[in-house]
Amino acid sequence: MSAGTSHGKYRCGQCEMLEDQCECDKFCCLCQSQLDVRICADGLMYCEPCRNACDYKTSDATR
Repeated sequence: MSAGTSHGKYRCGQCEMLEDQCECDKFCCLCQSQLDVRICADGLMYCEPCRNACDYKTSDATR
């Protein structure tokens, strides 16, 4: 994560914490990648290629 970004609107489906506070193992629920994984509106974690392919948005992309 880069400095100056704010993640946190969506909650993890497993621990129900905001993205910044979630301490769960972070991996894409579709392909198991651990690179650039973010929580989406459904509470699941997806890597960037899977988010793009499925048109899932992160909390900061919905503004």
